[in-house]
Amino acid sequence: MNNAVKSAEPAWYRLFVIVWMMIIAMQWIDYTEPIWYQETTALVTATLFAVALCEALLHSRPWLNWTLKSLALIVILRIILGIYIYYPSGPLFPDQARQLLAHSFPYIWFVLAAWGLFDLLIRLLTDRAKVIMFLSCNLIALTILDSFTSYYLWGNVAWLVFAGLGWLVCLHFRKFQLKYPQGWVKLRKEPLKITLNIVVIFASVLLIGVSMPAVSPTLTDPYTAWKKRGAAVQAPGPGAVPSSETSTISSPNSPEEVLSGYSRDDTRLGDGFEFSYSPVMNVTSDVRSYWRGETRRIYTGAGWADLDKEGRDTHFYAGGGGNSQPLVNRDAGQIETRKVEQIVTMQTDKDYPVLFGGYAISSVEVLDEAPEARPRMHWASKEAELRWNGFSGADPGYAYPKRYKVTAEIPVIPLDELRQASYDALYSSRNVNSQYLQIPANFPQRVRELAEEVTAEGATPYEKMELLQAYLRQNYEYTNKPDLTRKQSEDFVDSFLFEIKQGYCDYYSTSMVMMARSLQIPARWVKGYAPGSMPSMEMMQRFPEMETGYSVSNSDAHSWAELYFGEEYGWIPFEATPGFDTTLLTPEEESVDTWSEDLTEDDASSEEMSGMLDSMDPKVLRWVFGISLTTLVSSLLYMFRSELYLALVRIRLGRSLTLAEKISFEVLGVVRRLRRQGLYREEHETMRESFVRWEQDQPELAQLLRPLLTSFEKANYSPDAVLPEHLLEVKELSRKLSKSVKGRNNSA
Repeated sequence: MNNAVKSAEPAWYRLFVIVWMMIIAMQWIDYTEPIWYQETTALVTATLFAVALCEALLHSRPWLNWTLKSLALIVILRIILGIYIYYPSGPLFPDQARQLLAHSFPYIWFVLAAWGLFDLLIRLLTDRAKVIMFLSCNLIALTILDSFTSYYLWGNVAWLVFAGLGWLVCLHFRKFQLKYPQGWVKLRKEPLKITLNIVVIFASVLLIGVSMPAVSPTLTDPYTAWKKRGAAVQAPGPGAVPSSETSTISSPNSPEEVLSGYSRDDTRLGDGFEFSYSPVMNVTSDVRSYWRGETRRIYTGAGWADLDKEGRDTHFYAGGGGNSQPLVNRDAGQIETRKVEQIVTMQTDKDYPVLFGGYAISSVEVLDEAPEARPRMHWASKEAELRWNGFSGADPGYAYPKRYKVTAEIPVIPLDELRQASYDALYSSRNVNSQYLQIPANFPQRVRELAEEVTAEGATPYEKMELLQAYLRQNYEYTNKPDLTRKQSEDFVDSFLFEIKQGYCDYYSTSMVMMARSLQIPARWVKGYAPGSMPSMEMMQRFPEMETGYSVSNSDAHSWAELYFGEEYGWIPFEATPGFDTTLLTPEEESVDTWSEDLTEDDASSEEMSGMLDSMDPKVLRWVFGISLTTLVSSLLYMFRSELYLALVRIRLGRSLTLAEKISFEVLGVVRRLRRQGLYREEHETMRESFVRWEQDQPELAQLLRPLLTSFEKANYSPDAVLPEHLLEVKELSRKLSKSVKGRNNSA
């Protein structure tokens, strides 16, 4: 765009550009908020608002503009650093000035960068090509970060698209104003019409977005295909889930190759592994859950101690029938639970030390047909583990059950109530088990300090644990092959948090447990399997004999943390690994049965696309739907008001209207509209008397009023036939008359 056009940049356009730029900038601030210190985020945000305000009000006075920006920067540094970093003391000059200078680094570089980038972009993005290039770069960057990191940025992408569309609309109007100044003057006289059209377009988009069902993609995107490159193709069984979390186990067929799976040796955590997608089991359940196996409580600094050091207080459990005594979970809490039945069908010949089920198991029935053999199980009530000891008197082939039914008690957790529960209310000397607060004597102090720093803003234990969980999920990279060359500390948790800073579920879950314990929150380490995947509708149609439950493979082996919140609430799972969410059941979810999910891995992409809508309050969605629908219906009623009026008249008369009657009603309609523009028809006047008086008052309307009056009188009093083209002519005259009167009033 040439310099003449740039110099003629309208003030309204610049104001809107600043608004769009601020919306885009806030999306990046939202992304960096978990990464930056609070004072950094506050400084950058305040600086951008100050710079934007100065730019909007003082753009035409550059020296004053730059002077006020500089002063605003100093004031912002002084106020925010004085709140977060130091307490100003002494006289303003020189003591406070010296203190400000000493504490301004490195924060001033963030502030100057934000200021400089904002001013630079405002001056560079002057035409459509540059704006589209800028928006495209931002859009690509956010979508890449959403796909390849643990951040969920679809809300940010939506705001970016909104700002981009608004910016392009403003560009269009700006070019129209510069190219057609007279047309712009007329356009400005009808702001309501322009606004209503924009509102109708946005309402249509919102209505389509809210109403559109989630549809799985026909083709797999390149990233997912790349992630699945090592997965074995199986038919008719459901596909594997390559993104699922794992533990590590050495493959017996390849001693040097470490594959994912349910590891039995947790004494030394770490190292890398390859994903194994071989099937483990199929679980039929109404509730999506983690399939819980074992727990550990003694942390050694390198991993978790063997069971022979922990010990288990167990009792024999026969199982296998309705007369079996229910399994008692000693630390289950006193809150409400939901009973769920889960049928586990093993798809491997491997033996496991425990039976798997959703937390917490209350009974188990082995469904295998093993003549003269009874299952032998032992229940550890404190750990909520059902340990498997084989069949009595059975063949070796019956070493581990092929099929069993688990009844699980899923706790319904009142989160709002729990978030408000203080430490003193949750824990006392009689109900805090010191075994779950165990920390090695040489546990690094900096891990304790980091835990305290991360959770400082939490007022209650649960709030602190939510902050800790979010910190681990957002600040460390997930990988199945961490770079162990960075490791220097002997402690597993310490090396992960401060040196390696990447890893898989064992790293995150162990760190969550030990950091919680350092804050005197009882915690234990749990391992089992992630939920797995369900077959798609397409696969079920192709293979009707396919099992419909959750398909769990070795790649789904997983570990997580459980934290104890007193006798009232018991043990509650926490998920610190990025990309996973604990399946907590709350009273609100219980009422709408939101735990019954029939999701496939392919459906997960659709779920992710609609995640922003799913996370919204249903009341908000109903309001958006209702307002959008009302706007569209109102606009349609307005557009077809004449047709609707004639339709109502036809219904009232009980017959179709003649052409003459349609012309008569059309003229009467324009007379009613003219009344709103100041042309009144008195009650005692005939139609001719009113038209003659209007023509005398406004002679410029004579060429429209006369033929309209003639058509009305011909339709009502002349015996001559009325033709369809006469009706079209009356409609055109009515439209022109309304527009002329309205334009005259606006110019006046």
